Amino acid sequence: MTITLSAHFVLIHGAGYGGWCWYKIRCLLESTGQKVSCPDLSCSGIDLTDVDTIRSFQDYNKPLDDILASLPEGEKVILVGHSAGGLSVTKAIQNFPDKIQVGVFIGAVMLRNGFQTEQDRKDGTPDLSVNSEVSNNVNPPPSAIYNKEDQRKISCQMSPLEVHSYQTC
Repeated sequence: MTITLSAHFVLIHGAGYGGWCWYKIRCLLESTGQKVSCPDLSCSGIDLTDVDTIRSFQDYNKPLDDILASLPEGEKVILVGHSAGGLSVTKAIQNFPDKIQVGVFIGAVMLRNGFQTEQDRKDGTPDLSVNSEVSNNVNPPPSAIYNKEDQRKISCQMSPLEVHSYQTC
């Protein structure tokens, strides 16, 4: 007899990425019958939100918050964050504690004691001082556009090239 346990995974990308970066994990999980959501946070991936309209971290997290708010009563998700996605996981756990079964941080920003203050966010912000276009908007979060060579040097030096393209199952 085979017992299949089904879960809903919500995979949160890091800075400079989108939901596409989870394509291999998504395919593997879905092939075992799991439900998987890989949202593009505001201004990320293929989300067309204008960066100048984002005034707060809550605005940035809106796609994740929308998924969690729309869950049926009693449904819980396994929330997984990578890199700066750890900040989104922390905030979601604070905002939707009854909707999260477990939070998983994979090479992700983890805040002391789970708190998220302005100083915590500053301490967790990566160094963006490479030869790429960086926007230091007065309204956080700042944005950065990396050319492919810089992106690979900063965070993907050991990843195969197909990780950087929009792939699906």
